[in-house]
Parts: sequence; structure tokens; C-alpha cells
Amino acid sequence: MKHFLRPIEVDSAQYERLEGLARRCLEAARVEASDGTIIYQPDGSDKYSGMYMRDFCYAVEGAGHLLRPEEIAAAIDYLFDRQREDGLMPNRVDPDGTAIYVVNERNEALAQPPTDNAQFAVKLVKAYVDLTGDYVFFLERRNALMDAMQTVPLSEDALVFVDPSHPHSAYGFTDTVAKTGEVLFSSLLYWEACLLLASMAQEAEDHDTAHTWFETAERVGRVLHELLDDRTRMFRAATGDCRQVDLWGSAYAGVIRAATKSQTRRIAEFFFDNYEDCILRGCVRHLPGDETWERMLVDVAPGTYQNGAYWATPSGWVAMVLDKYDPETARMFVDEVIDELEEGEAPEWINEETRAVPLYVASVTNVLRAVKGV
Repeated sequence: MKHFLRPIEVDSAQYERLEGLARRCLEAARVEASDGTIIYQPDGSDKYSGMYMRDFCYAVEGAGHLLRPEEIAAAIDYLFDRQREDGLMPNRVDPDGTAIYVVNERNEALAQPPTDNAQFAVKLVKAYVDLTGDYVFFLERRNALMDAMQTVPLSEDALVFVDPSHPHSAYGFTDTVAKTGEVLFSSLLYWEACLLLASMAQEAEDHDTAHTWFETAERVGRVLHELLDDRTRMFRAATGDCRQVDLWGSAYAGVIRAATKSQTRRIAEFFFDNYEDCILRGCVRHLPGDETWERMLVDVAPGTYQNGAYWATPSGWVAMVLDKYDPETARMFVDEVIDELEEGEAPEWINEETRAVPLYVASVTNVLRAVKGV
């Protein structure tokens, strides 16, 4: 199965700059938990404490070759060992071993589980298996993964669903945003996780499990187009609240091949035609232009954080999609983001005046995954 679009070829010196920065971020984010397990926090500046499922997944997907396989395996189990009896995976686990299943247990608006940790658990195991070829590792955690996938809230069409009357976090990188109805990014992750579960099971010769998850992926794939915006041909973030063009989700749909080739080309063309409205110094907004989200779970000032700032987390996806339409622009974009990551010490997000949270791991590792040194 061809999973991601092919990485963009860059000069080996460019790749080494990015890889060196990734190594620095990972070393700064490395923490020894109270039981001796090595875990990786989202950043190396101590803004975020504990190991988050999605952030560690992005670290291993993009820079797993910089980590020791036995430490990756132990860190995965540090998360998986805290899976609840109902199958729910933790959102994060703190260095003292405390598992947190919600976004913020001290804030009522954020005190529900996001809708993406099961998918990232699958992706994390797949990233480890890709590094090591150890399918026994998958088989030993197969039931935990399938139990986790059963906790994902789905609509009748098998897309990930957030009840508009009880809004809560969906995809963790928009966990302050009240997207409701069928939500795009978690649904893309669900489709992807179904395929990854199926492919791992197939490689491990567990053909019944493979068949089940291939069928589920096919069902989800048939209805993802319902989230397309007729005017722009980009994907919308949700069908209820925040029914807005989702830049991150649209790019990711192209990268994981959930979008067709023609859809991916239209997504790339949108970024090309609206470059200045979407991108600042190689970093990407969640929404085009000066839009802010229609509904929030907590107050976030416009133009900051998840409500109008620019992030490098999706920059690799945007680069790979742009490469399908205009390779020269894609390479210029990669140059911009590498320069920004170096100059700003890998910030979590930026705007015209601010660089926030340095040594943010996903900012670098997601770009690193999108390029190949030649």
C-alpha cells in the first residue's frame, strides 16, 4: 500500500540542517520518568509536561531513526499500559506515571477525551514496525489497538462525530476549537488507521483482522468526499460548527491519498493561488486569509495559537501536495520553513510579531518526514 506521497528531494546539506535540529529538539524533550522509562515531551522548553500520544507519534514517524528502538518500544508501552478498561487510550502520561485521558482536567470545556488518540496509537505502532520490521510487536498489541479503535465516536456514515450539543476537542492540534458534527481531521486519521491496522495484520498473516479493517477503511473512504467544499474543492473542517475550509486537513487528505489525484491537484492549486493568505515564513494557518474559528471551547486571541497563528506542524504536508502542482514553489516553501525553524529555534507557532514555544518537536519532525536528502 502506498501510504504517503513521495518525499521531496532536497540538497543533502538542507536535510542535514533539519535533521540536526530534530536531534536537538528530541534531546531537549527527552525526560526520564519516575519508573526509569525514557519519554519524550512535546517540546524541549518545558511548556508541555508529559508524553502525548500524537506528539510522540509524529516524533517517531518523522525522526524515529534518531531514537533507539528499545526506547521507542518502552515509551509506547508507557502509554499503552495506561489504556483504560473500556479501551480508551490516554491523551498524555506524566513523568510520575499519571495518565490523563482528556485535554485539560482542570477546565470543564476541555474535560473530555479528544477523538484522535486511538488513531495515533495505531500510527505509532506502525511507525515502530516500519523502523524495525517487528510484526510480533504489533501482534502483541493488536487487541489493545482494536479496543482503542472501538472508542472512537462515529456517525452513521462511519465518520468521526462530535455531538453539537456537547462540543469537545476533536484533533489534538485544534483541541481548543469546537468543531462539531462529522469532523474532518479525526476522520482522515480514522481512515488512515484502519488501513494501517489492515496492512500490519496482513503482513503478520492475520488475514481475518486485515479483511475487517480493509472493509472499514473502504466504507469510510466512500463518504469522505461529503466534507468537500463545492466552491473551493478544499475539505471543510466539520459538517456542523466550524464548517470552514481546513488547510491542514485538506493537505493531509492529499498526503495520505484519501483525496483523489485530481482533488489533490486542486488542493495544491489552492495553496499556490492563495500562498500569501495561508503561509508565513514557511508556516501554515489552520484557516485561509484572516479567518478565525466560528466556535471555540475556550478563548484564544485571534491571530494566536490555534486561532489564526501559523504552524510548521503541517508544513511538510503542504510541501508534498504543492510538489504535485509546482515543484519549484514546493522547494521554495521547504527552504522558507527550514530557515524559520533554524532562526526561531523550532517554534510551535508564529505570527508577524511572535515566535512561541521553542524546540517544539512536531514542528521539525513533520517537515523532516516530508523531505529526502540527495
